[in-house]
Amino acid sequence: MPALTIRNIPDATLECLRSRAARGHRSLNGEVLALFEEAVGTTPEGPVYMPPVPLPPKPMFRSLRPGEEPKPLSQAELDRRWAKIQKLRWVDSRSTEEIIADIVGSRTMGREVNL
Repeated sequence: MPALTIRNIPDATLECLRSRAARGHRSLNGEVLALFEEAVGTTPEGPVYMPPVPLPPKPMFRSLRPGEEPKPLSQAELDRRWAKIQKLRWVDSRSTEEIIADIVGSRTMGREVNL
């Protein structure tokens, strides 16, 4: 097969191509070929081209380096986090035994489940 060399690719463009290739589980060469085929209207031989899936967002918190100590949180931040946790609590007037009995009683044995 013939080969093609592309020179002077801007760093940002190359990084976008690498990201697209990773999202599509392809090599960089495979991604470029798929883009060329799509642009000129030929159909690829082999797997069907699938549009890239967006990357998940970057984590909000960075990892600590070995030996690095975490910064202590202010009392205001601790209070804010505790208030958020308190909102997540499940409040129920029934006893534990009543809740368990309700869960067990609502089960239907032998029913067909279509997933």
